[in-house]
Amino acid sequence: MSKWINKRKVSIINLPAPPKSVVALPTVGETEFEQLFYFAFKCFRLFALTPGQMVKLKDRYVVRNTRWMMVIVIVLVLVAWVALVETFFVKSRTALITGIANHIQFIMNTIALTAAWVVPQLKPNELSTILDGFLIIDRELSSYNVPEPAGSKRVPFMLRFGVVLLALFSFTLYDGFVSFVKLSTIEVWYWLSHQIPFIVYALAFLHAYVLISWLHARFRRLNTLVEQYYRQGHIFMSERHQTIISFATMIKLDEETPENEDIHPIGRLEMSDDLQVLAIVSRTIDLGQKIETYFGPLFLTVYTALFSVTTIQSYYCYLHLTSKVDQGLSIESLILSGGIILFNVIAIVALPYICEQVESESKLLMSYLSKLSMKHGQVAQHSSIWFPNLISSVRFSALGFFTINYNMLSGLVAGMVTYLIIFIQFNSMVPAQQDDIHQTRSHYRREEI
Repeated sequence: MSKWINKRKVSIINLPAPPKSVVALPTVGETEFEQLFYFAFKCFRLFALTPGQMVKLKDRYVVRNTRWMMVIVIVLVLVAWVALVETFFVKSRTALITGIANHIQFIMNTIALTAAWVVPQLKPNELSTILDGFLIIDRELSSYNVPEPAGSKRVPFMLRFGVVLLALFSFTLYDGFVSFVKLSTIEVWYWLSHQIPFIVYALAFLHAYVLISWLHARFRRLNTLVEQYYRQGHIFMSERHQTIISFATMIKLDEETPENEDIHPIGRLEMSDDLQVLAIVSRTIDLGQKIETYFGPLFLTVYTALFSVTTIQSYYCYLHLTSKVDQGLSIESLILSGGIILFNVIAIVALPYICEQVESESKLLMSYLSKLSMKHGQVAQHSSIWFPNLISSVRFSALGFFTINYNMLSGLVAGMVTYLIIFIQFNSMVPAQQDDIHQTRSHYRREEI
């Protein structure tokens, strides 16, 4: 009868195991990030961009819906759509093409506003999962000597949030000055139906930007860890990280087996490091996909609205520059249209910028993983472990319709130029009435002749 015994066993223990209650406690950095996430949650909740409640259960925060927030969102969405319908019955002296452009703006802004308000209320569990993903990655990275970003984590968020709010508040004041002081013909509800969508989806984009920037910081720390592992062949543990690695060789005592024959080794340091690194890589990539899924409807609707509004505001600027002195837009309205275009361009470019940063860091990570897969003959032994990660990279898309990166901008600009030309052509073809605000160029020519 064969017998198996443990021929040799070597254990490496860095530190004695702490009590279970101590291990379960969150680290200082993890608690700080939880408070930051909770603070950001409350800031965006003021604009109904997050679910109604974030409570702490069993040492972890959980995002939940509340009835009062659902009622508020439903009422706000209904009011927005009622205002949209009412705009079709407003009588104005606007030229035909300009009036059509106004209705296109209202429709796209209302759709984007609806997505910005409704989608977060339908996905509270996904937001909780995103928070848990950040905390798990931070807990694993804190076990190694990977430096965290210097400075307070709350300061960058408060700076971004404050700058965006100040810019939106200043621009809203100027818009009110132009609408009520210079023109004095616009109604309050009509003005609010322009302003509220602009403010809400600008802050919704800021929310997405903040979460993606936090993901970018994790990718940078992870690349530091993987680079260390690639260059030095092992991972430096922090003082509080406990490592227990056992090496053992099983031998078989049998009449047919030569004495002390090694059957197979059990336990390898390289394999343990591989699994530790790949576990963090997998969780980080998965977190990026969850963020993409959470903000996908927002990206699709808001970018469509930004495309439409920017094109139409450029058309308004064209009308001002080609109209007579006593007709068309005022100089204040021209500045207002230029300001809208500027803010839209900032919103259009800012998100692809941070998405490109995350994609660049993920490509660098894939490069290190590719080199690790070929180091020390690991390509044959660990190919099944490395291969799924080598073909993965983090990209953000609008529900798969288009990818949020710099390549998107070229198509966006080309589409804006195309539709701007169409607006200008139709404006020259459709005759205008004598009392229209925006006269057509062909009508000017007939008057001059």
